[in-house]
Amino acid sequence: KQRGTFKEGAEKNGVDGELSMKIFDLVEKFAGYGFNKSHSAAYALVSYQTLWLKTHYPAEFMAAVMTADMDNTDKIIGLVDECFRMKLTVLPPDVNSGLYRFNVNEKGAIVYGIGAIKGVGEGPIENIIEARNKGGHFKDLFDFCARIDTKKTNKRVVEKLIRAGALDRLGPHRAALMASLDDAMKAAGQHHQAESFGQSDMFGVLTQAPEEVEQAYIHVPKWPEKVWLEGERETLGLYLTGHPVNAYIKELSRYTTWRLNDAHVTRRDQTVTVAGLVIAARVMTTKRGTRIGLMTLDDRSGRMEVMLFSDALDRYADLLETDKIVLVSGQVSFDDFNGGLKMSAREVMSLGDAREKYARGLSVSVTESQINNQFFERFSQILEPNRAGTVPVNVYYQRADARVKLVLGTEWRVTPTDQLMDDLKSLLGEQQVELEFN
Repeated sequence: KQRGTFKEGAEKNGVDGELSMKIFDLVEKFAGYGFNKSHSAAYALVSYQTLWLKTHYPAEFMAAVMTADMDNTDKIIGLVDECFRMKLTVLPPDVNSGLYRFNVNEKGAIVYGIGAIKGVGEGPIENIIEARNKGGHFKDLFDFCARIDTKKTNKRVVEKLIRAGALDRLGPHRAALMASLDDAMKAAGQHHQAESFGQSDMFGVLTQAPEEVEQAYIHVPKWPEKVWLEGERETLGLYLTGHPVNAYIKELSRYTTWRLNDAHVTRRDQTVTVAGLVIAARVMTTKRGTRIGLMTLDDRSGRMEVMLFSDALDRYADLLETDKIVLVSGQVSFDDFNGGLKMSAREVMSLGDAREKYARGLSVSVTESQINNQFFERFSQILEPNRAGTVPVNVYYQRADARVKLVLGTEWRVTPTDQLMDDLKSLLGEQQVELEFN
């Protein structure tokens, strides 16, 4: 009703009718989210106060904001990213210095709220903090289990605390803590039972000397980085102390043109390759009925939106899945919508396919001292499930007086999966297994 009146009045005032309609469209759009003066003034004041707090008390401000959204994992992920952008330190939850909410320690670092760990309720956290306030900081896992109420904070909850990093200061590493948990809970049970009979254990909870426990820890191998990162993702909803891409940075540099933070707009005839972890993926249908695949890549240096149009979507739909590391080749352009960069994908490749395509060999270094009666049996057991691949296995054998390269036969060519690489590293050592490239 107003559109016609507006156009008529504009033309009477000497304004072009077509231009007046463009102006009317802008007014109409703004009317959908326009504020009156009193509303705008209130928002302006809140914006100023918020900005002042964020500027002068950045850690405290971000801790408060994250506490307000503790139950919304998607928001927490964005806020942790903002903390990293602001160069703030975000520490894992900690039973010795953490609270139910996010807080700031004496060094100005944000300590993750224990209440934000999935599957750990308010009751267990109150129980832990009460025990800490009563007896001081927990010394180790056995001390922790003995002082908490294991009916309120049961083994399942303690496992989640270990995976989230909340017990990192109570042992050498998370794998050792997890391996010792049964013993710690058993010792705590005996301790509580003795207390209920009015007996006190003058030697403390441990039947063994503390140094014997430390010695036992040594024999438990550390988890590979991706295992403890996966534990963080399960319990916190995000990767906090690392990034799955970190383990592959050296390898990915063989396949890619640049890291995401170095990306820039390319020519139409120029194809570049980037890689990253898929943190979001979906398929949408436009008003015209065209299906478009959308995914967000993250390599910890930056992020990029990738679009897969009809042909590419049909070919690579199975790779449109979160938590996979993929390589994408295509053209990069400016994204008018979000002000960043976006890529139109021509090809998408899994990490395994990239290895098969580009690696010229899998290098395995073996020393004389590592050869024993079980070695060859274990070595062939590891290779067996990955046979019938395309990548040759090159064994470099080293002894005191000689070094030789042995190339396994074509029937022992492999598909270099993560599982194969991890198993070989467990057998031989982290630095003794790597892919070879031209």
